[in-house]
Amino acid sequence: MFFIYSIYDFVLAEKKVTTTLKKETSPRNFTLQIITPARRFIGLPFGGGFVKLSRLYDEQGKLIHARNYSDELKSEIKAFKSQYSIPYFQLWKGFLIVAAAILVWAVIYGVKNKIGNQQREQETGQMIDHLKHLKAGQLYGATFFTDQDGNSIDGLPAGWIKIDKIVGDTVFINRSKKLDASSALFDMKNLASIKPQSIDEWQDKTEKMDLKLLNEQLEEAGTKKVDLLYIGKDHDKYSGVILTIKGSE
Repeated sequence: MFFIYSIYDFVLAEKKVTTTLKKETSPRNFTLQIITPARRFIGLPFGGGFVKLSRLYDEQGKLIHARNYSDELKSEIKAFKSQYSIPYFQLWKGFLIVAAAILVWAVIYGVKNKIGNQQREQETGQMIDHLKHLKAGQLYGATFFTDQDGNSIDGLPAGWIKIDKIVGDTVFINRSKKLDASSALFDMKNLASIKPQSIDEWQDKTEKMDLKLLNEQLEEAGTKKVDLLYIGKDHDKYSGVILTIKGSE
């Protein structure tokens, strides 16, 4: 089993000692260690060093409990401990490595996010400019709330619309037959593969949208998307938002 977190003894010092334990009459050879409890996380040293402790092992590797230490041995251990300091940097450097990695990731993510926001702002500005100079033949990326007959559809698929013509307060559009329903977030890049390449890839029905409402939205500060609604008798059938323009070719 793989453990990403563990506690271990960090050995500060070690030496051989010959001493007599309590309730014993003859001296024996032991290995004395000065340790500090430490932690590892994902293989990196991740803290510890809060206390120094002694570990005494006999020649068979058996740990001797501190209650068996003689007064002489206790004094020797105290003196031995004082010779060594706890290397906090070595014990906590994993934390510093992780913190540095998070900081680097945050900087990279921030730069990437800033570039992405600048690109989206540029694309939005281009879309608004095109909509302010609306003309036949323009292509836009949009998300759809209904199908071409005004019926509700599942999800919020994205696709293309084409400006067919503009007459008075009415803009006539056709939508692409192919839609992208696989992406949770709208992105013009996802629409590249379904962009219609021939007349047959556009819906035959031409839908009439309210141009006046479109222009009113363009006058609002900070506009990043534009909703289209039916105009005329189709509006009586379905008065809600038909589609939302979110990008342009």
